[in-house]
Amino acid sequence: MLKIISGEYRSRILLTPSGENRTRPMTARVKESVFAMLQGWFKGARVLDLFAGVGTVGLECASRGASEVVMVERDREVFRYLEHNIETLKCGDRVIAIQADALGPTALARSPKPVDLVFMDPPYALMVDPATRKLVMAQAARTLPLFAPKGFLVLRTPVDLDEEERKIPGFKGPESHQYKDDMWVYLYMPDRAAEQADA
Repeated sequence: MLKIISGEYRSRILLTPSGENRTRPMTARVKESVFAMLQGWFKGARVLDLFAGVGTVGLECASRGASEVVMVERDREVFRYLEHNIETLKCGDRVIAIQADALGPTALARSPKPVDLVFMDPPYALMVDPATRKLVMAQAARTLPLFAPKGFLVLRTPVDLDEEERKIPGFKGPESHQYKDDMWVYLYMPDRAAEQADA
């Protein structure tokens, strides 16, 4: 059972497809840990949630005070659950769901601008396969121009990326956090100093 952890919608249940492997949402413990690390960043924040699933992360941001949340989900059935959850919470005035490929141009074109927080929680298969993992990391790099002067990019992966793979051009970090043996969360920040040096 998926629940909102904190804020305006605390303890509200999110509808999700049957079969836990369908969306593999971030567990409550990991979500609590990540949101604790980002404490103070949600009030008035503009958020882009790529690979949004049923809204586990994006709706948590809205509950904690984000002013604008754009959630991108490709799977048609999962997208219907996402829309249902937004309607149930009655937060459609500041939460937008877009059915699109999170790795495509539409996802970034519809992002809040500037954005304060970007969450990337791709399906496990995309991160396990080296070829598609490169596509995910390339899309992460393309979020840089969207960012406000300060912000965070959060990437969840079942693979512990090697030192070279985990680098994203234009970003500082990552700060790495491991949960059990099969989940890592990386936190990045825009490196404005490097960006200005390249200009």
